[in-house]
Amino acid sequence: MKKVIIIGSGIAALSAIRSLNEHTEIYCITKDKLNTHNSSLAQGGICFSKFEDDDGLSHIQDTYIAGNKLGDMTVIEPIIQHSHEIIQQMIEEGLTFDKLVDKHNLDFAIEGAHSKPRILHIGGDQTGAYLTKYLIEQLSSKDLTIYEETEVVDLLRDDSNEICGVLALDKHGNKTEFLAHDVILATGGYSNLYPTNSNASTTISSGHIIAYHHQLPLRHIEMIQFHPTLLGTKSDTYGLVSEAVRGHGGFLVNEFGKAFMKNIHPLGSLAPRDVTSRAIFQQQTEGHQCFINIEHIEHFSTRFPTIYQNVMSHFPNEYHNHLIPVTPGAHYTMGGVETDIYGRTDEQHFYVIGEASNTNFHGANRLASNSLLEGLVMGHLCSQAINQSSIRDIHMTNSQSLSIPKMNTQEVERIRQLSSEVLGIERNGHDMTQYLNDIQLCLKNSTVTTQWSKDDWQRYVAIKTLEMVCLSALNRNESRGVHFRTDYPNVQQTLQHTDIEILMEDIFHAKQVARTRKTQTILP
Repeated sequence: MKKVIIIGSGIAALSAIRSLNEHTEIYCITKDKLNTHNSSLAQGGICFSKFEDDDGLSHIQDTYIAGNKLGDMTVIEPIIQHSHEIIQQMIEEGLTFDKLVDKHNLDFAIEGAHSKPRILHIGGDQTGAYLTKYLIEQLSSKDLTIYEETEVVDLLRDDSNEICGVLALDKHGNKTEFLAHDVILATGGYSNLYPTNSNASTTISSGHIIAYHHQLPLRHIEMIQFHPTLLGTKSDTYGLVSEAVRGHGGFLVNEFGKAFMKNIHPLGSLAPRDVTSRAIFQQQTEGHQCFINIEHIEHFSTRFPTIYQNVMSHFPNEYHNHLIPVTPGAHYTMGGVETDIYGRTDEQHFYVIGEASNTNFHGANRLASNSLLEGLVMGHLCSQAINQSSIRDIHMTNSQSLSIPKMNTQEVERIRQLSSEVLGIERNGHDMTQYLNDIQLCLKNSTVTTQWSKDDWQRYVAIKTLEMVCLSALNRNESRGVHFRTDYPNVQQTLQHTDIEILMEDIFHAKQVARTRKTQTILP
């Protein structure tokens, strides 16, 4: 029987488990609890453009344009077209999305940077929770063993030097080896590097670091999306306020009631997330507090029950004035391990899917409600590829002990606290250069050892990831999507087909890689 390890438990991982055939013995290893992941917190919905009578063309265009033309059309087209069949099948199986008053037609909503309503929701603002619950309920039909609070830290290799399993630490820090024919990495992103973020977990995902240690290229690590509307102020946040609130008529204002988005973008408060986040950031720089005005949204408490309860718990007075305080926070990472749409990497038997991967689907800025879609599609396609592969004999060689720098807790936290200021919504080369030197000095002054704990591993992952983000950002000398540099404030057309890659070599560095892409077949 084929054995498959899946690292992570978000929507990409759950979709992969769902699609593996009955002849597969599955091990799901997650560093938190099974349902502690960003997918379950997703208030926004999932794009479903099947019924737009254009084979997804408008959705494809919106994805490409929102991504500031850094995306790859040969990736965007098939992912969106595959999503039609997968979501339709789930509907036919009984997954119930919100419907209009007539109870027959699906209730399609519109969100930022979409040209038409195409977003499905469940329970108003509880799409992620219901969708992952639906997928988890199907796990009982699988030959599945789940390991919670267990963090994978390395890959194992067989006699042929091919991937054959993983090394993990359980909740007590004990090392455990798991052998398998194939390994799927679905560990999510790393946006909770930043002090203000929307992540469910307090620990940083380390899938990209594991891949890096095995000489796999990482791409566009500099591309980190800030969600424009976390509930709260610059100093205190309390979760997300879905973009769907603005899609239903909410609009951004400051404390004086000025609707500041009107003169910034033709879509106003429904502008792409990178534009909206920078506009709110600029308002805050000028000393303003920003709000979503919800006076035109009927039945807010029933349409957005989760958000309503959260707002009433923290800002009841503002709510009674039809205002919800908001601030940007790190939310989603477009960068990750370089893969194709099946999650295939340069290593046979090792796949990376969902937010941990980079297919160039999202480009420089993720289109709202495309993340659950990508996770579903990649999980399904990845498992299809594994289902069709043959079973091989695996005999693990003696694994070498992993050595990492053992870092000072206070120094790591000091550096992390500076991340929003240096690598946040606005960046500049001078500050990033100083910050990179600071990071690398911290790494240099740390003792490299094979004797380390889970906490040591997390500190190393944080600093190494910040180093990668900073170096990648320094190598993109332009402003594109979520990557905005005050010293290079314009888009450079020559960099539209340029990827920023990091690969473990003799000297740690990032490099620009020119790609030939199919970008003009659909768009003028």
